[in-house]
Amino acid sequence: MRFLLLVLALGAVVPFGASAAPAAAVAPPPAIGCPSLANLRLLLRQAKNDAGGAAAMLADDKADHLGCAVVARETVSGISEHLSLNGNAYDCLTLRTTAICQWVVAGTVAPSGATPGKSRSGDKGRAPEKAAPPEKAAPSEKARR
Repeated sequence: MRFLLLVLALGAVVPFGASAAPAAAVAPPPAIGCPSLANLRLLLRQAKNDAGGAAAMLADDKADHLGCAVVARETVSGISEHLSLNGNAYDCLTLRTTAICQWVVAGTVAPSGATPGKSRSGDKGRAPEKAAPPEKAAPSEKARR
């Protein structure tokens, strides 16, 4: 009886006549690129970090695309910059079709023979450090007396 249940269970998973050949290769997720990293992060947040969902949003002509588009992999000529922000990594791709690099999730597109771009890391919780202008610098000890 157990043998029959096992055969039936396996029959539901692997139908008769199916070969044990490996499944067809899964297509890579679409490369969503934006000229602004903030817009890419917003689009991905709206799509719940699903590249397919983001591509579907971009296919809607009535939606606000935030300047983002699906990047054709054959147009990528290299990676100009890499950024880590809040535990997520992003690449800015140089494209043959435009002078403006397009931000994508790191690893989405790996151009052949590309040299890695300069790497930056960001900390969203920390305010950027700015030097005070010379005319508004803190008064010296002698001037305070």
